[in-house]
Amino acid sequence: MVVDYLQTCDFLVFISEASLKKLIRDEDCKILNAQTMAYGYISEKLSGRYQIIKELSKEGDSRNASMVRWMTVLTVYFLYQSVPDESIPERVRLNYEDVLKEIDRVASGKDNSRFWIPPANPGHHSGGFPVRGEVIILLADLCPV
Repeated sequence: MVVDYLQTCDFLVFISEASLKKLIRDEDCKILNAQTMAYGYISEKLSGRYQIIKELSKEGDSRNASMVRWMTVLTVYFLYQSVPDESIPERVRLNYEDVLKEIDRVASGKDNSRFWIPPANPGHHSGGFPVRGEVIILLADLCPV
């Protein structure tokens, strides 16, 4: 799946426009490929609990702020994989590590997120018992599936 979820202004929170242009070198496919890798990571971690594909169809201000941040940080990190390690800013690596930890906490139920739509069959995980945090998400009265 090719993902074109982020806007240029999303990147400018985490990387200067000059640095972004230097990384992509007029090859927009680099951004799309990096976004696809970011989506792949998030999907692997969260798709068992949340329907993230619906989020990726949103545009502009209707997008979830956490998903935008996660996708942007991961995408910027993946774009930096095309340069030598010593050229990657420390804050890019730290942001990446922080986002991975946050996604893992949400995926494991340690952190709740009201931003995600519950799966079609909530509560039918591991023997039919709700996963920790699932009830809170259902009570958040999110958009119906």
